[in-house]
Amino acid sequence: MALPRSSQTAPRARRVPVLLAACLTSALTACAASAAPVQLPAKSAAARAVLGRSTALTPRQQVIAALGGYVTALSQAEQSRSRAAARRMLRPYLAADRIGGLVQTVSAIWARGDAFYGRDVLHVLSVRVEGRRAFVHDCDNTSGMGLEYAASGQTVPGSSGVAHDNVVTRLELARKRWQVESQLPEDVPCAP
Repeated sequence: MALPRSSQTAPRARRVPVLLAACLTSALTACAASAAPVQLPAKSAAARAVLGRSTALTPRQQVIAALGGYVTALSQAEQSRSRAAARRMLRPYLAADRIGGLVQTVSAIWARGDAFYGRDVLHVLSVRVEGRRAFVHDCDNTSGMGLEYAASGQTVPGSSGVAHDNVVTRLELARKRWQVESQLPEDVPCAP
């Protein structure tokens, strides 16, 4: 049978968290103060080699990272409203022979007075790597993106995305970097 707590231990038990919070607050405040610069020792070649090996990505991880980089670069390129900036942003992630057509399409949208909003949310379902070629099947959420009239900020009718956008992306390994070659929507339902 458990013994009841005395009335003297209960107030003490409540004081401990208050004291800990007070100590923690002053300690965090001290940590937040600026510290003097300190020269750290250089890493040895062996330490750098171990660090390099432990952070190496698998081909699957590289492909997913490349697709994520492309989605980010495309969103930034669309927001830039600059052909030169868009080309520069897309160059690391999109095959060279595809950049001109994409920039031309985006430029035509800007010329109409429309602007892009939102961003694609990736939901990768599978990745297949075949040598220097990879295929990513994803069920993206594009419902938070689309076009808007730049002057009014109102959504262009019919331009909004969908919650479950079934897409297959083909990537090629070029100069040790995975780049998007094409993206094809599939006309069948998908679920993340």
